[in-house]
Amino acid sequence: MLNFFKRVKFEPQFPIIELNSSPDEVFSSLSDFSMTERNDAPDEKNIDFAFVAKNNETRINVGFSNEKISYVSYLTKQFNNSSKRKAEKLDWFLNYYGNKAEYDEPNATGYMIFFHNRKRNLSIVFGLHMGPIRVNNHENSTKDCDVNS
Repeated sequence: MLNFFKRVKFEPQFPIIELNSSPDEVFSSLSDFSMTERNDAPDEKNIDFAFVAKNNETRINVGFSNEKISYVSYLTKQFNNSSKRKAEKLDWFLNYYGNKAEYDEPNATGYMIFFHNRKRNLSIVFGLHMGPIRVNNHENSTKDCDVNS
């Protein structure tokens, strides 16, 4: 049988950042992936600095506050060619950063879907059109995960 028809599951072709990683660990991991820049004046409020690494297919942005990861954004063309493939990518991330049973009912805006995981104190935001994934780490914030955000 031809492998042409074999179903391919999403496996990221880029580094996945652990939310408890230090700035040095993140920089090292991103630098192994691609040229990495440090931005000491990020646009986001309450972010001290961010690392950005990108290649032709993927851009990873990691924001830090008080030397702790605040968010990780993955913007990749990988598995973006259909809604079904985007759903497979999202499913992989939900399972990687917890399991689906740990997440509250998703909140959809028509452009993004928000998944809150109170057990792990994080949220995952999925962009419906371009398929980006953003993982917000609420572990180091002063308030719990807000289900209305």
